[in-house]
Amino acid sequence: MNDAESAVRTTGRTRRVGEDLVVALYRPAELLSVEPQAMLERDARIESGADEIVNELLGRSKVQRRARIVLTLPAEQITQDTAETLHVALRRYCEARLARVQREIEVAWRQGLRSLGSGSILFIVGLLLSTGFLEPDVPMFWQDLLGNGVFLVIGWVGLWYPLDLLFFARQPLKREALIVEAISRMPLLVQPAESR
Repeated sequence: MNDAESAVRTTGRTRRVGEDLVVALYRPAELLSVEPQAMLERDARIESGADEIVNELLGRSKVQRRARIVLTLPAEQITQDTAETLHVALRRYCEARLARVQREIEVAWRQGLRSLGSGSILFIVGLLLSTGFLEPDVPMFWQDLLGNGVFLVIGWVGLWYPLDLLFFARQPLKREALIVEAISRMPLLVQPAESR
């Protein structure tokens, strides 16, 4: 086995050869869609090539700058303009997916801001009730249970959801946006598939 063969890693129909991302297609249209009846066939593609590329790159820790997308097709499916057509189609796919991801990021931000109002009210009420049960005249049992326990937890839970949306929930979407932007800039090659 030579170095090139040892550098091949297979996941489904996607292979990584060096820095290239190799995706095997049976028809050019499979880059963007699959037939619904493919779910009934054992060896048929059930995920579009473009989705497969995004998912493969999302699973990597980083995307190499010199990485290329190599689509393999049966030789009879390749025409003179196949590579250009598929490259334009992939860029359009990236533009549409990036727009969708950006909308999801904005929705999460707006949801976080909106829920911050009600969450803040719950936080303040929880702290006020907690403080009320921490007065010296309240029995220690109730201080521990309600003052340092239930109402304090309720207060912090009120802020948890808004803070999660504003700072953490959007991170996977931001990573997906970066990946999709990287894919749109990657060179694309079309090669004949090796015969089986």
